[in-house]
Amino acid sequence: MHFLRRATKVIAVAELKRPFFTSYSTSLWVRFLRFSLHSHKKLEADLDKLGLTPPQFYVLATIGYAGSLPFGEIGAKMLVTVSNLTGIVDRLEDKKFVARRRDEKDRRVVHVMLTERGAKLYKSTIPLFEKCVSEIFAGLSKADQKQLSALLRRLDHRPAAK
Repeated sequence: MHFLRRATKVIAVAELKRPFFTSYSTSLWVRFLRFSLHSHKKLEADLDKLGLTPPQFYVLATIGYAGSLPFGEIGAKMLVTVSNLTGIVDRLEDKKFVARRRDEKDRRVVHVMLTERGAKLYKSTIPLFEKCVSEIFAGLSKADQKQLSALLRRLDHRPAAK
């Protein structure tokens, strides 16, 4: 136990010797979250050098891989709402990386596609992204990476608890 002095009061503060959480699952989740945040910050710093945010890169990568897609499909692949996606696409459009096109059969549907400039950026950014990700996982052997991938896939595909 140590003491803090506030104004004229002395307050006893207990020092915890073990984790706050009693459930191993909770501690594991916190560890996973911390890893996710740290790796996201590294990716964010690397993408900032290219003038992109991670969400902007994810849009570029999604449509660079899949081709022209409707807003709703991009949102579903990125796990974001169309309203959040609109601002990201607006900024990419301002930079001339993407363009919007109305569907010929259903005018309510808007497709997003890479421009020539966006396609060049996508092709040059993927190797930089892969380098960043390989640095993030450099502490794991290939076998450990495969095992981690399999475990995460299992968690991602199990039915949601009710």
